[in-house]
Amino acid sequence: MKGNKTSQVTLLGLLIAFLGVPLVIYLFSFTAPAPYTDAFILKKELTIFLVGILLIFITIKGEGKNLSSIGLHGKHWMRSIGSGIVLAVILLGAIILCAWILGQFGIQVGGEEGQRYESISLWTMTLVTIRAGVVEEICYRGYLMERLDEWSSGNFWIFFMVPVIIFALAHYSQGIAGYVISFVAGTIMAYVYWKKRDLKANIIAHFLADFTPNVLLPLLV
Repeated sequence: MKGNKTSQVTLLGLLIAFLGVPLVIYLFSFTAPAPYTDAFILKKELTIFLVGILLIFITIKGEGKNLSSIGLHGKHWMRSIGSGIVLAVILLGAIILCAWILGQFGIQVGGEEGQRYESISLWTMTLVTIRAGVVEEICYRGYLMERLDEWSSGNFWIFFMVPVIIFALAHYSQGIAGYVISFVAGTIMAYVYWKKRDLKANIIAHFLADFTPNVLLPLLV
């Protein structure tokens, strides 16, 4: 009976991890101003944070597991920080390369979606990058990869590739460039998580890879 209950809770967790972030983005798109305002983005980002909080609640209270079951252990913080910085550099290099290749085909990175963020303050953009690093890694690497690994008995195409594809599709608002860059970056982050099972490092890397071009460079220019 307990096993059935746990399975049902995990199914709910998988559904939230798969659809939570893109569903919130889709629902907020109906009331989105053009361009975006700080107030609108704050409401959207805080709502997306609830997706991550709900998954943590499901993990601890619903499944009766600790956070290490989704890669969030409290060990080796310095190692996690170092790994996160190295991974961020790799991600930024991959993103720059992808952007250059896409540019050769006349595909602009950011496009209309990027232009809608032009009036957003750097403080708000910082919140966006923190949310992306924390919630997306909890959803697509920590929860999905770990639970699909258990459910599929280690089937690589299920526990590895399905989250990568879903992660890329979740960036639909960014157009073709968003799909390509998210797929490449998602594959790199999934591989590192698969090898190290350290979600802290992934969160740090994801945050830095978003923070550098969206907040740090505008501050320096």
